[in-house]
Amino acid sequence: MRITRGKVHPGTWDAFEQAYKATVVAKSEHIDGLRGRWLVQDIDDPDAGYSVSFWESAEAIQAYEQSDFYRQEILPTLHPFFVGEFTTTYCTVKVNQSFDASMAYAALEPEYWEDFALFY
Repeated sequence: MRITRGKVHPGTWDAFEQAYKATVVAKSEHIDGLRGRWLVQDIDDPDAGYSVSFWESAEAIQAYEQSDFYRQEILPTLHPFFVGEFTTTYCTVKVNQSFDASMAYAALEPEYWEDFALFY
């Protein structure tokens, strides 16, 4: 799992979200190893938020972060919105409880995807 936290310039969240949808969401449907992605806004600080993504492997994240798409399209589009620094944390999912089948599927290890699909 990859979690990035950052703040945008005050009052620019809506424009940031539109840019995120137009670049990250619209153009990243077929990124190798990407299983799911969420952009979430902090309730207490509307200029702060998190990008959370599920990946098949650490190698898939690394390949994404080193790709021309990430470096030449995503970063230049989103970076102007950021104020201060943003941090990225890499995590291993240890426990997954989901009440939505698609969330459970996204967090499964790849070797279990076919078995899971048989039930849903």
